[in-house]
Amino acid sequence: MKTTLVKTRSTRHTPRVRRIRRGAAAMLAMLFLVLFTTLSVAMLGLSTSNTQSASNLAEVARAQDSAESGLRWMQYRFLKMQRPKTTVGNITASVASTLWPTLQTAIVNDFGASTVNGSTNWNQLQNAAERPWTVTANEMTSAMINLDNGGGTFKLKITKHPIGAGDPLDARYIRVSCTGTYKLAKRSVAMDFKLDKKIKFAVVGKVPIQVGRDTIIEGNVAMATANKYPAIQMLSDFQHFDNALKTKVLNFETFLKNNHAGYDGRVAMSNTAEATAAANAGYTDYTQDGFIDEFDLLVKQYDSNNDRKLSSAEFTNSSTGQSRESNLFQLIDGLGAPLFSGDVIRAGYQDSVLDTKDGYAKIKGTLTMTTTAEAWNSAIAGAGETISSWIQGPITPTDIGAPPIKFGAAQTDLLDLSPANFDACAEGFHTQIKVGGVDPPAMTSTPAQGATVIGKKITAARANNGTVTEKTPFGSTTYQATYKRPVYKNVTFRNCIIEKGTNALFDGCTFEGVTFVDMTKTITNSSGSTTTNKDDGMTWSKTKVTGTGSFTTTAVLVATGTPAAGELITKGSQLGNNVRFNNCNFKGPVAGTAATAYTHFSNSWEFTGATLFNNQVDQTATIVAPNTNIEMGSFTNPTAAPSLMIGVVVAGNIDIRGTSNVDGAIIVTGDGAGNTTLGYFGPSDGDTNPSAMPEGGYGRLDIRYNPNRALPDGINIAIDVLPDTDSYKEGYSVQ
Repeated sequence: MKTTLVKTRSTRHTPRVRRIRRGAAAMLAMLFLVLFTTLSVAMLGLSTSNTQSASNLAEVARAQDSAESGLRWMQYRFLKMQRPKTTVGNITASVASTLWPTLQTAIVNDFGASTVNGSTNWNQLQNAAERPWTVTANEMTSAMINLDNGGGTFKLKITKHPIGAGDPLDARYIRVSCTGTYKLAKRSVAMDFKLDKKIKFAVVGKVPIQVGRDTIIEGNVAMATANKYPAIQMLSDFQHFDNALKTKVLNFETFLKNNHAGYDGRVAMSNTAEATAAANAGYTDYTQDGFIDEFDLLVKQYDSNNDRKLSSAEFTNSSTGQSRESNLFQLIDGLGAPLFSGDVIRAGYQDSVLDTKDGYAKIKGTLTMTTTAEAWNSAIAGAGETISSWIQGPITPTDIGAPPIKFGAAQTDLLDLSPANFDACAEGFHTQIKVGGVDPPAMTSTPAQGATVIGKKITAARANNGTVTEKTPFGSTTYQATYKRPVYKNVTFRNCIIEKGTNALFDGCTFEGVTFVDMTKTITNSSGSTTTNKDDGMTWSKTKVTGTGSFTTTAVLVATGTPAAGELITKGSQLGNNVRFNNCNFKGPVAGTAATAYTHFSNSWEFTGATLFNNQVDQTATIVAPNTNIEMGSFTNPTAAPSLMIGVVVAGNIDIRGTSNVDGAIIVTGDGAGNTTLGYFGPSDGDTNPSAMPEGGYGRLDIRYNPNRALPDGINIAIDVLPDTDSYKEGYSVQ
């Protein structure tokens, strides 16, 4: 049987088998995974790098902060530490070189000693490991000092200039460099400081200070005794010539008392709350200096053309044709005078216009007191008064960051006013009039009027115009004693000494060169011991040597001979020197013995009439009389005694009336007077409701601190270490 194959459809069309390539998707997934992983790693690396960079930058910033903090900290310690003292007035490079080792010792002691000069050193660092310094001849390096608990540290190095060849700075300068460290970061900064010696105050003293009308102080003011009140009294310059203006000023003072925090007499426009309250009360910053004060009220009161300025014509009283207060106008217009020859003259100086360019302030500086505001307010609360009752007028600080008023100041913020610190200065002037190391010989003849006496001891016996009996202070209704004076008239004295007990009146005399007033140095108490006590000084002054009766203010005091009826010789009249200079001309400085105690009227000099000071001999000082009472000007006619005093004026106490300028500093070393009076004060001016203006006006008094004047030799005070902020730089490393 034959078999036949039949082709079916399936056999005719055998299907193609599709080959599937497995793993392609996995390959792509792996590719993307690698890509994403790479990106993730890159992003992680970038993030880590950014984090590290940010951390590094933060550490660098913290290190920079540590360095700058250490530098500022050292600058502050220079102010507060007990710095070396010197009697040299002008710090030269050679003087600075001799001071450098003592400055190094002072810095070491300030950091590490528990006591300095017998007093507790509150500046001693708590961490003993931070106290040591490594000291070499020209530099000193501190230990590492912790800035805070955050891990920052700094290290100081102080180097004396010149540091290397070509250094333009001499030994008066030191460089303080500071390296700050935070973790691994380090940054360094440096700044130069200058060794100098300055008073830094226009007025500084131990007794309350009275600042009268038409009196302006251009400089810092300090009262160094904590328990005498009122520590300062300032009278407004704008309450005595126009009742309408007076009312506005009084109302403004009431506003300040109720709305202003502080006693500086002005509202800052930057203080939104106070400025808003002032605006709501109708007060504006009329002169546009950024503050509202009494000066705005003055200018606005008389500014007829609304130009925010006050011209001399606008300040003229239309009913009299005279200036409403010519002394005041001239005083304000003349503020900010050049400090030295070639100094830039400020805009608006003496332009017969009062405006913001004149920079008016009652005190242009900081008022510093050792008393606290709480203690002062407590002391006067019983009288219904506050500090505001005694401080009138604006106080404008001039130092960057300084407060207008500083209460509770430490003694290191002030000046050591011990009279003994000025003894060598007075004796330095005494030496200048000596001949062969001894006092010049006594006058042997009576000089004619118009004569010149050179290099002699002035005695009572050679007076050329008889005697006069007068009370002291001259013209005062509250005199302390009565003297019979020998009178010298119209004589020129050159390099002379006034013998102790002379108690003379010099009328119309000229004093050239140096004038020295001799007085007994050692003041004793009732037991015969040397004393520095003011009460012992008063007792000593009144103690009878010979004569009838006992001391009274009307008993006539003489120094020698046999006292007549009603006359008396006391220790004060015999061994002190109560002298009056009337209508005299001083062409050089006047100095006197530094008595151990303030003796009130026994050692007292008065400058009355048209007495002039035109110091052509020594620009460092006009008067150096520690523990001597000084009276300048007239009680009855303040405009009659114009004076110009340059350099320092050192006195046991001083009252200045009249038209005067002080270009330097007033230093009051005595503690026996009731107050230091600057400007005219009438019988009731010690009250908060002062007397009316005297005939002829108050005069005008401008007391201006001049930092460009060197000090005389002999003042034993601490040196200053002053920053030269322009010298600041970064990158000066401490090794």
